[in-house]
Amino acid sequence: MQYSNSDTVVYVGCGERGNEMAEVLMDFPQLTRTLPDGREESVMKRTTLVANTSNMPVAAREASIYTGITIAEYFRDMGYNVSMMADSTSRWAEALREISGRLVVLKNISRLFD
Repeated sequence: MQYSNSDTVVYVGCGERGNEMAEVLMDFPQLTRTLPDGREESVMKRTTLVANTSNMPVAAREASIYTGITIAEYFRDMGYNVSMMADSTSRWAEALREISGRLVVLKNISRLFD
């Protein structure tokens, strides 16, 4: 993010441990980038964070990626050059599988009452 030429950056922490997200929140404000005119600027000035820790509900973990995408699309539609990072997509995939499995179980249970 420090070396990205994007106008805005969207970072999604999906299913990360709480201490890892706390580390991101502590470290990102200290990162700076050099602007074309030579001034230093905090990376946080152009960053949007979507934080979703592993102890949050599975549905929230699934929604966090879509929330990040929606935010990135908003900035794109405003004419900004956007970078989006999602960490961790494997935990997002786990959430999708878990929700999908639950929906199949609910569908099968509802057939019992038809």
